[in-house]
Amino acid sequence: MSRTIVPPQSTPVDEIPAVVTRLRSTFRAHTTYPLEWRKQQLRKLWWGFHDHENDVVAALHQDLRKPEHEALQSDGIWMKNAILDALSHIDKWVQEERLDVDLLGKMAAPSIRKEPLGVVLIIGAYNYPFQLTFAPLLGAIAAGNAVVVKPSEISSASAAVITTIIRECLDPDAFAVVNGAIPETSALLEQKFDKICYTGNGVVGRIVATAAAKHLTPTILELGGLNPCIITKNADAKLAARRICWGKALNGGQVCLAPDYAIVSSSKENEFVSAVADNWRKFYPQGPQASPDLARIVNERHFHRIKKMLDDTDGEIKVGGQTNEKEKYIDLTLVKVKDETDSLMKDEIFGPLLPYVVIDDVDDAIEFVNRVSDTPLAIYPFTNDKKEAEYILDRTRSGGVTVNDTIWHAASHKLPFGGVGESGMGSYRDKFGFDQFSHHRTTSRQPGGWFEKVLDARYPPYLPAKLAQYRLLIEKKPNFSRDGKVRTSWFGWFLSLGGGGAKTVVVKYVATILGMIALSPFLASFKKSCIS
Repeated sequence: MSRTIVPPQSTPVDEIPAVVTRLRSTFRAHTTYPLEWRKQQLRKLWWGFHDHENDVVAALHQDLRKPEHEALQSDGIWMKNAILDALSHIDKWVQEERLDVDLLGKMAAPSIRKEPLGVVLIIGAYNYPFQLTFAPLLGAIAAGNAVVVKPSEISSASAAVITTIIRECLDPDAFAVVNGAIPETSALLEQKFDKICYTGNGVVGRIVATAAAKHLTPTILELGGLNPCIITKNADAKLAARRICWGKALNGGQVCLAPDYAIVSSSKENEFVSAVADNWRKFYPQGPQASPDLARIVNERHFHRIKKMLDDTDGEIKVGGQTNEKEKYIDLTLVKVKDETDSLMKDEIFGPLLPYVVIDDVDDAIEFVNRVSDTPLAIYPFTNDKKEAEYILDRTRSGGVTVNDTIWHAASHKLPFGGVGESGMGSYRDKFGFDQFSHHRTTSRQPGGWFEKVLDARYPPYLPAKLAQYRLLIEKKPNFSRDGKVRTSWFGWFLSLGGGGAKTVVVKYVATILGMIALSPFLASFKKSCIS
């Protein structure tokens, strides 16, 4: 970790259109379509992470002073496992899905084809530069796309390693890296892509969405929000404090899913505050500033942004409060605030500060959450009452939820990760990522010849007999009356028996016989035409 990784050079702005054009040509040549080609790219990418594992760790330490344990846990080993799982399941992901339709439509064997979208742009983030760049890239490769990757310039050492891995391991005609800051990103957004995935804040997210809209390009926006912890009177306050401390300390608090504030029942306040201080000492016995296990704020601009939030608070500091500009160090700081007007409650903190308010009534806590931010990226209810947890979930919205912990719903690479409303749109990872970067193309293959007799009822002239046949063949009848009450006929009851096993087989045979009876007018006409 003693060596210094040199940041990559910015890509000349005037070269960016040619980069996108080259990838577009590759896609149109169907280079990215074959399944084996996609698998080879993923296998090479796995070896790229394996061979450059020490570089990944070194880059994250240089950018964020991230501990090796966290670097491997969230970016190194995490990504390698995600790639291997994708390789294990991609054969199933790409298969056409057969659809169950009405009797008249079955002969066309309708299905959903999984096709690549085209040329995709992925704009990464500085806090988890490898995971938040390569996880969507993994889905885009599996789906058969060509991809332009724009790493975050803030984590410059990580951007250098990202560039090296992609250029060494992936097909240069199908995958490209564009480095730089605002000018280069702006130039990229002027190009037409088939999908854009951006991870970052809402301000830039709106810029990306606006640029994408000019080309009718769909977007995945992974944004942030004010993620609340709700510690009710039925919670284990000590356990809540330990798990919240972990979620807040992870990556120096620079996690979009980190707890942003807590709502604490008055009966649990003293125990919670004491447990936070106790866990902070246990996590970093030599002191958090001296510990090699606590990351630092990524740069001076963000350090001063977070420190200003702390300096401007009207709240009471209960734990921590120390800062060191030279080291870009900020202590885990617990602050009791009065309400949502405090400086610590106005924006996503993205650092190790945790304000909290005291609210006893669960309904009041829910109202507070919805007033502060009604679509955060995550909500963390702490309670041992399952009904209370469900009550909170039913009356709030968020991208994801972990009950009695923080961040854990997004820890697995197999679970979808994404926001809702102000916290973003779209989700990816594993099959969800493959689906996000695929076009699900509805496909029917209609038979000709004899089947035209069956379809005769759809053609003009629209004779009464044709309509009668059409109704007989496909028109469904409701199982409810005008007052909305369900009524079940003997036939409906019989069909309901088809829940599985032998009953299902019997029901299918009966349904087939009845379908043939319904088709009999057309079959008779067909037979007559054959004889003649």
